[in-house]
Amino acid sequence: MRNLFRLFVPLILNPYYYIRKIKKKSIKNFFEYDSKPYNRISLISLAINQVILKKKFENCKYLEIGCFDNKAFDTVPLPIDQKIGVDPLRGGTHRMTSDEFFKDNSLFFDVIFIDGLHTYEQCSKDVINSIKFLNKDGIIILHDMLPRSKTEETQEYSGDVWKVAVDLSKSRNIEFIIANVDQGVGLLKTTEETRYIREENIETKKFEDYKNYFYKDLPTKNIEEALDFIKKTR
Repeated sequence: MRNLFRLFVPLILNPYYYIRKIKKKSIKNFFEYDSKPYNRISLISLAINQVILKKKFENCKYLEIGCFDNKAFDTVPLPIDQKIGVDPLRGGTHRMTSDEFFKDNSLFFDVIFIDGLHTYEQCSKDVINSIKFLNKDGIIILHDMLPRSKTEETQEYSGDVWKVAVDLSKSRNIEFIIANVDQGVGLLKTTEETRYIREENIETKKFEDYKNYFYKDLPTKNIEEALDFIKKTR
């Protein structure tokens, strides 16, 4: 009886509950993620552990942009005074936009995770600002870089953050790859000479452009290569 209740109540209260599930199952993806038990949290944890191995524990600093339900933020194994989470609505430690945070920020970080507003305009600004406040040998991690379908490119899912991936693949004096797991997890290492370069007219490009033209040139890697990228020292 309890199982029947759970089955039918969502349909009675919200008929779109099953419509969304059916629609999601009917989506045809043009590629698939690696079927390995890793996600963005795995990569964030490894990045922080690498910093701790190189530096003293108390010197590791973490910044997260876009916390929402703290799914990633709460797993970061650092004291609260060594991690900052920025979100205008909920989660983290700072209730403000990332633009507001960076405007007055003077701190530098070893690991920065960007998972804020899923638009090209905002994500590109977050990356540019994060580069300015990344410690030497630090790493920037980005979520939602590889949507598999036009539906996944909507704001409900990954948005058009893939355009930032295109920019980064063209930028200078950086190391950049995308782990083919968990909606695409970007990994970025910078230098003092790093220069973020925008692909010409990228803001006007559509999902079909990404699927048919840009996707094949993105530095997509399997999870083993991504783990090695994080562990690699310069």
